[in-house]
Amino acid sequence: MCETGVKVEFEKKAFEQIRQNASQVLNSDDAPDVTEYNKGNATSGLLASQGLLTNLNDYVSEYGWDKIITGSLADTGKYDEQGMMGSGDWYGITTGAVK
Repeated sequence: MCETGVKVEFEKKAFEQIRQNASQVLNSDDAPDVTEYNKGNATSGLLASQGLLTNLNDYVSEYGWDKIITGSLADTGKYDEQGMMGSGDWYGITTGAVK
C-alpha cells in the first residue's frame, strides 16, 4: 500500500509474452491501468493507432510534463494518428525521463 492509500498490484511479464499478447490484453476488460511497453512505431505506435492506449495530453498539461520532458525524450511518448513516433498526442512517458 502506498502512502496515498492507492493499492498497486504489480505483475511482471516477459517481454515476449507482452509483445505477443499486448493488443489482446489492452482490448479487454482486464486491461491494466499502467503498463510498460517498448517505444516505437511497430510497438507502442501500433497500439496508439488502434486506440488501445489512453491519450495523456490532459495530464501532460496539468502536471507540466511537457516542460520537463523535452526533445527526444518527449518524442518517445508521442504518436500521431498513424502510430508514427515523435509528434501528435502523448501516450506515454519514457522511463528515461523518470528520476
